[in-house]
Amino acid sequence: MYLNHKIRHNSLRKKEFENWYAKENHSEGKGAFITKNAKIGWIKNTNFFLAIYEFENYEDAEKAINSKNLEILIKKIGLKWD
Repeated sequence: MYLNHKIRHNSLRKKEFENWYAKENHSEGKGAFITKNAKIGWIKNTNFFLAIYEFENYEDAEKAINSKNLEILIKKIGLKWD
């Protein structure tokens, strides 16, 4: 079971965003959810950044989707990059 988080971002600050997301937001997400695996990266030739969280089962994915942690992580992106 996978949870995909697609983010549109200003291409002028791609590297800065990527570094921030990898160090702060992505690591928090992996710790906040019971993930089996997680990957991040840009969708080629676009301004879209993708985070993919893999879960052991549907129940773990459902807990992540409905958790306050997900809401908090999404708000942090908006506060930092909007």
